[in-house]
Amino acid sequence: MNRTREGNWGPWALLGLVLVFYGRVLWGHQTFVFVDASRFFYPLWKWGSGVLAQGFIPLWNPDAQFGTPYLADPQMACAYPPIFLLYSFLSPVNAFNALVILHHFWALWGFWAFVRRQGFSAPASLLGSFLFGFSLHLVCSSWTPVALMTISWIPWVFLSADKVFRGERGGFLALSLAWAMQFAAGYPVLVYLTALAVGAHFVWMGLAQGTKTPSPLREEGKGDRDHFFPWHSFLPGKGKGGTSLYKKWNWTLVLAGAGLLAVAYNLVWGLPFLEMTGLSNYENGAIRYHDLGWWDLATLLNPFDQGHPLLSNYHGPHYWVSTFFVGLPALGLLAWGFWRRAFARTSWGLLLVFLVLSLGVLKVGHLLGKIIPGLNMVVHSGFWLSLFVFWVAWMAAESAEALVGGPASRSGRHLWAGLLAALGLAALVIAPVLMPVPWALSLAAGFALFFLKGPRVRWWALGTSVFLALFIPAQSLNILLDRDYYEEPPKTLSALTEPGRAFFTPPLLARSIHLQGADMKDAYDGAKRNVYPNWPLAYGREEAPIYNTLQLRHSADWTFQALRVSKKVSRNVLDYLGIRYLFGKADLPGLKKIEGTGDVAVYRVEKSSRKWFSVRKALPAGDSLEEDLKKVDERGLDLTQDCFVADKPREGNYAVREVVRTAWGPDAVGLEAKGKGRAFLVSSETAYPGWKVSVNGKERSLELVDHAFRGLVLEDGETTAQLTFKPNSFRVGLFMTLLVLGSWIFLFGRKWFHER
Repeated sequence: MNRTREGNWGPWALLGLVLVFYGRVLWGHQTFVFVDASRFFYPLWKWGSGVLAQGFIPLWNPDAQFGTPYLADPQMACAYPPIFLLYSFLSPVNAFNALVILHHFWALWGFWAFVRRQGFSAPASLLGSFLFGFSLHLVCSSWTPVALMTISWIPWVFLSADKVFRGERGGFLALSLAWAMQFAAGYPVLVYLTALAVGAHFVWMGLAQGTKTPSPLREEGKGDRDHFFPWHSFLPGKGKGGTSLYKKWNWTLVLAGAGLLAVAYNLVWGLPFLEMTGLSNYENGAIRYHDLGWWDLATLLNPFDQGHPLLSNYHGPHYWVSTFFVGLPALGLLAWGFWRRAFARTSWGLLLVFLVLSLGVLKVGHLLGKIIPGLNMVVHSGFWLSLFVFWVAWMAAESAEALVGGPASRSGRHLWAGLLAALGLAALVIAPVLMPVPWALSLAAGFALFFLKGPRVRWWALGTSVFLALFIPAQSLNILLDRDYYEEPPKTLSALTEPGRAFFTPPLLARSIHLQGADMKDAYDGAKRNVYPNWPLAYGREEAPIYNTLQLRHSADWTFQALRVSKKVSRNVLDYLGIRYLFGKADLPGLKKIEGTGDVAVYRVEKSSRKWFSVRKALPAGDSLEEDLKKVDERGLDLTQDCFVADKPREGNYAVREVVRTAWGPDAVGLEAKGKGRAFLVSSETAYPGWKVSVNGKERSLELVDHAFRGLVLEDGETTAQLTFKPNSFRVGLFMTLLVLGSWIFLFGRKWFHER
C-alpha cells in the first residue's frame, strides 16, 4: 500500500479529537474566558474588528488610555489574515472561538505533516501529534490566544525549513510564508526562539550528513552509534566529487533570506512597534515574570503539584508558561530512547538545551544573553517550553517507533516496564494524584506492552496510555463559561448613561489582576459585574487606564500620579482628564455615587472638561509630571485653565475661546475654536509621533503639554483645525509589506509555471 495514502487518515483523526475536545464550545454554547482571554484579547480584538467594519485601519485607539497605538501592539495581530477574515464573517464571539479551535488543529496537523515528512509511520506520527497538541502547555495557551496562534506555526516552519535544507523547489516560498505568518500571529519572542531552534537543528543535521544513514535498532538493542551523535562530521573526510563547503551549507543563506522576507512582511506593524517601544514601558517587561524553578520542573511528573485552577486554593502559576507536563508515557519513551540510542532523525541534544534554558533558576539564559544577540528579549524562561514540548513529542514518536515496531521491542519491554513503574512512583512522591483513575489506567495500558504481541495491538496499548495521560487532564484545563458572558453587557454599564471616560483607580487596577471569588465562575462573574479594565472597550465605552503590559510611559504616568497629591489636585485632575465615571473607592468632592454597580464603588463626576479646551496661561514644564502636580497644589493652579508646555517660546498668556469638536474618529479629530485673539488649545489626548495638524488648510506643528498630551496654538483669525494620525512608520512598513506580497505572488507564479 502507498505510504502516503496509508497515512491520509491521520489529519482526520486529529480533527476528530479537536472536535471532541471543544465540543462544549462548538455545540454547548460556551466560550474561552480564562486569564487574558477575557481580560485582554476578547475586548481589544472586538474593538479593532469594529473599526475595520467601519472601513478604517485601526492605527490608533482613542478610547483607551487617553489614546494609544493599536496596530503597533504585536498582540493585536493586525497583519495576521485569519483575524481579519474570521472577524469579517463571524460574530465577535464566534470569531474568537474559531481562532482558538482552528489554531489548535493547525498545530496538530502541522506536526503530523512534519514528522510524516521525516519518514515516521502513521501510528508514530499520530502519537507524536497528540503529545504535542495536547501537552498542557499548548492546551493552556488558549488562555493567551496569541501564544497558541504563534506556537501552532512551529511545525509548519520546521516543515518548510526542511524543504530548504533538502534543496527542494518551493522551499524558500513556503518558509518565508510560514515564518511571516508566525511572526504576524502576535508573539514575536516565540518566533525568535523558533528561529534559533531551526538554525540549531539544521546545523546539527548538516553536521550529520557525512555519517551513516539512520537504521532501525539492532536486535541486541544497540543503535547506530555513529548517527546518534555526528562524531564523523568533525573529522576530515574525502568528500564526493569535490563537493564544496558552499554547496553543503548554502541552505543557510536561503534560510536567512526567508527569515528576512518574513520580517519585511511584518514591517507594517513592526516599524510602528519599534517606534512605540522607545516611548513605552516595554523595558520593564522582565519585572512582570518570575523564572521557572525546580518546583516548576516537578510538573514533568505531576501537572497539578502546585494546585489546579478550578480548586479554591489555587493562586498560580499560569500553566501556559509554567507546566512541563507531557504525560508519564512520553517521559518513559524519552528515557527508553536515550538508553537504547534510538534517536537517528532528531537532534536529541537540543531537548536538553531547551530543558536547561527553561529552568531560569540555572541562570544559563541570562549568561547566553550576553553572547547571543536578542536573547535578552526572553524575559521569562517559560517561553522555551513550546520548543521543549515540540522536541519531546518529536523524539517520543521516534522512540515509540523503535519500541513498538522495531525488532528491539521484544528485548526492550523489560526496560520499558521498569521505567514506567519508576515514573509512576515518582509522581506519587511529588504530590497526590488529583485524577487517580485515568492516571492508573494510563499506567496499566503502558504496562500492557510488556505482555502484548504484534505491532498493531501494541500501538493501541501505547496510544491508549498516552491518551489517558493527557486528554483528561487537558480537558480539565479547558476552562469555559457560557457565551452569554460576552454577549450580554455588564449591568453596571447600563447605569452609565452619559458618554465619557471611565477611570480605574490604581488600587482597583492592581486588584483586578488577581480575580477573587468562591470558585472560578464566581470570580469571573464578579469581574464582569464590576466592569474590570478593558471590559468597557468591548461595549463601546472609553476607559483609562487599560489592562495591558505595554503602555505609553507618559500617559500611564497620569494613571498613577493623578490621585496622589491632594484631594484638591485629584479632583482638578479628574476634570482635566475628562473623566465622567470613577471606578474605585474615592473621597473627593463633586462625586455622586451610583447605586447597583456591584462590589466596586462607581461615581459620576459632576463636572468634567471636554477633551479639547482653551487655556489662559502656559507655564514652563518641569522635569517630571510629579513635580508639576506639586506646583499645581502649591500655587492653586487649575489644569482646565493653565497648562505646562515643553516648548519655552510657547509660554505666556492666551485668549480663551470656546472649542468644539466638529468631527472625530479612530484616527482623526476636527476642531473649531470660536473667538478672537491668540489661543492655546489643550487636550487630554495622548501626544504621539505621527499626529499631523492642519490649521485653515496649512500644516502646523503640535505642542507637547502637561508631559503627555497634545496642544495647539492658534493665531488670531485661525478658527479651524484638522488632526489626523498619519505615522511615517506605518506608511514605510505598508510599502514593504506590499512589496513582499508582490514577491510571493511572483514566486508562486514561477513555481506554478515550472510545475506545469
